[in-house]
Amino acid sequence: MDEPLASLDASRKDEILPYIERLRDQANVPIVYVSHAVPEVTRLASTIVLISNGRVRAVGPVQEIMGRAELYPMAGRFEAGAVLTASVARHDERWQLTELTGAFGKLTVRRLDARIGAVLRVRIRSRDVILAAAPPEGISALNVLAGRVEALVPIEDAALEVQLRLGDERLLARVTRRSGTALGLVPGRQIFALIKTIAIDRRSLGRQAETADVDDEVEIFDG
Repeated sequence: MDEPLASLDASRKDEILPYIERLRDQANVPIVYVSHAVPEVTRLASTIVLISNGRVRAVGPVQEIMGRAELYPMAGRFEAGAVLTASVARHDERWQLTELTGAFGKLTVRRLDARIGAVLRVRIRSRDVILAAAPPEGISALNVLAGRVEALVPIEDAALEVQLRLGDERLLARVTRRSGTALGLVPGRQIFALIKTIAIDRRSLGRQAETADVDDEVEIFDG
């Protein structure tokens, strides 16, 4: 599939993506899916082949490749972020929220139409993550995840991409270098990641592949 959704608007993509997910899960046929769109890649891919300037730069599972801060200049800084694997723990009907759990801890997102126990992929953009040196109090963000700094990658004159380790998962956060210095960010330092529930777009949520034999490879070409 060579960029099959490239000419469609966001609403049409949202209608078609679930059908491609089902094809991936049920057909038991490997799919090569070429795309520049990071949201599509994170929803559909099992394996990513990242290509830049005609050369293969990285190959690996989607969670691993998306969690490597040094690769994002090639994939697009605006959409930089990590992919977490989570299962649906419960629905809060009063507040129209869904609680997800995983190796990273607990995430609260807007109410999902998903069964309890369903395994999902959650893409969290690095620009939607705020870092704190200590557990914060009296804030509106419902999601506070404890982790450790794994790597620091300067990406622009004033910016820093911070790669965090949360259990067996990775998370990316983008801060200014000034903030990184103020927080004392160095590899191994404990840190707390704050994520607004409203910032986790439902379009960034997809079903984890249900059939182990299916291996989708996605190639991302830079422009």
